Amino acid sequence: MPHTRVGFTVEATAAAVRSARHRVSAAVRSWGVPCDDDLFLRLELVVSELLTNGLLHAGGPMTVEVALEQGFFVVGVLDGSPALPQPREAEAGDERGRGLALVDALCLLRGAEPTASGKRCWAVLPVAAAPGPADGGSPGGAQDDGVPVDSARWSVTPAGTRLLSILFPAP
Repeated sequence: MPHTRVGFTVEATAAAVRSARHRVSAAVRSWGVPCDDDLFLRLELVVSELLTNGLLHAGGPMTVEVALEQGFFVVGVLDGSPALPQPREAEAGDERGRGLALVDALCLLRGAEPTASGKRCWAVLPVAAAPGPADGGSPGGAQDDGVPVDSARWSVTPAGTRLLSILFPAP
């Protein structure tokens, strides 16, 4: 797949989050990437959650970046706050506090890093689902320490950090 990316800046408003989510989806559709409705939904939810975190905790303008690289969507949101997001346990009645858990559930990996003017929160989604037993994967489902491979989380190595800095250079 060819290297493709989009980036734009939005204000920290609920309307801008909604608009950015649709703008990302329209851009990815225009790239002609073979995606099903589930992938578009996951991509839109990740963009929405990362932007909503910026809206609630940073305010000010936010920059959205989406790149298609090596069969993965890499989503980044830059905001002006240096405070990195902290996951928390939401109580049953809480209206907030589930965003990072949702992003974790929708992505292969996610992270946050400081920048010269705030921080970048990012997430990586695969364009295609991991192969399973029916389509040539391991019989009985591949396992990694008892966890199915398609739901495993990755950690970012120094090489991964360098790749992300190439995909999303500091502003």
